[in-house]
Amino acid sequence: GQPPDPTAALKAALGLTDAQADSIKALLQTRQDRAKALQTEIQTKRQALDTLLNATSPNPTAVGNAAIDLHASEAKLAAERDWFLTELKKLLTGAQQQTLDSLIAAHTPIPGLFGPGFGGPGMRGPRP
Repeated sequence: GQPPDPTAALKAALGLTDAQADSIKALLQTRQDRAKALQTEIQTKRQALDTLLNATSPNPTAVGNAAIDLHASEAKLAAERDWFLTELKKLLTGAQQQTLDSLIAAHTPIPGLFGPGFGGPGMRGPRP
């Protein structure tokens, strides 16, 4: 059957119009595509680091550079969260933005909105 509509809970929580829900669905798809690319990049860099660490005589410089590379890619996830929230808020009214900010501040799980790598109950929320 059809998977559940990821925007249904958000639509109810924020009082979204059908047009807003459709726009958010498109944004969620874009976010998902971008996240997949990032997760692949992180997995590749993690494997490279593991390979260097598991060498008979690991080269400290190569290990360090690989760790820095991995860390930089992981940091992109936070930037993606920020990008997504910014784009999402552009689709909301002022009152809906306030409600969303309140839900995030209260660490309220928002089904369909924050998937792997995009926060959740422990999400920091928008940066000042």
